[in-house]
Amino acid sequence: MNMRSILVFAAIAAMSVAAFGQQFGDGRLSSEELNQIRAEARQQIEIAKKSPLLSASLGAKAAPGAANLATIPSPYDDPDSFGNNVKFLGSLYAGTVYIYHSCSAQVLQDELGLTLAADDKCIVHNPPSAPKNQTQELYAPAWEYTLPKHTVSNTLYVMTNNNPGFDAFDANGNASNYTVFYSPVVTFVSTALNDPLAIDPSTGQPMNGQYTTSLSGSTTLQRSLAANDYASEYRSYASVSSRGFSRSYWRAVGLPESVINKIYNRKMSLRFGIRVRVIGAVNFGQFYYSMRMLGD
Repeated sequence: MNMRSILVFAAIAAMSVAAFGQQFGDGRLSSEELNQIRAEARQQIEIAKKSPLLSASLGAKAAPGAANLATIPSPYDDPDSFGNNVKFLGSLYAGTVYIYHSCSAQVLQDELGLTLAADDKCIVHNPPSAPKNQTQELYAPAWEYTLPKHTVSNTLYVMTNNNPGFDAFDANGNASNYTVFYSPVVTFVSTALNDPLAIDPSTGQPMNGQYTTSLSGSTTLQRSLAANDYASEYRSYASVSSRGFSRSYWRAVGLPESVINKIYNRKMSLRFGIRVRVIGAVNFGQFYYSMRMLGD
């Protein structure tokens, strides 16, 4: 399978929200929170703009019959992968994050018939007393994947199948609001990122051996319920990025070539996780994803 056959997909998903400011007690996001979501979504656009363009010096070839067409450089051209074969690097199910009014094993069993697996997580959310819960970023050792050095030469490509779901209603039958935020995330852990030249673009601080970013598939919902209304939504959707975690991606993040080369020449661990937050009248939630990794 040729890398060119798989790298024409949807654009990189927006960066997920890592922190929130003041919010309304009825489940609505504040203007500060909404502005932060918009700002972080724009960050990926800026990263895309910084990606190196394909030029004639890199061996770019025009498509047959395209002599009369205008040349439009694309930020997603990735000549380092042209002609390379794809390797399947494994798959992973990253556990399930449950949200309920109690995480007691007995309550979960009695009320939901649910027994948490070793790699499942549970968050207590008891509306309306919990609208101030912060975004939680959850990991488990079972969700970690280690690649030996020299496994990938350019692109590490992660495809996810996302499954966020929830029920929402007000126990007293009142009109209410709710917000649901979900994002699959990955933390790259490598001694290469201990280099003082490895700077996190979102903080301006050294990466100190690791870098966390969202995978494609993030979603944020903010809705209102009428009196005695009930909402239930369970989704399953696949999501892929446009170029994956390639050398051009790391250049766009701002890493110099010396650090990028170390990333590929050394062992790398990927800690897959889930960011999730609910506000307001959400009574139950379950969030999980599975993924398949490819590389060249």
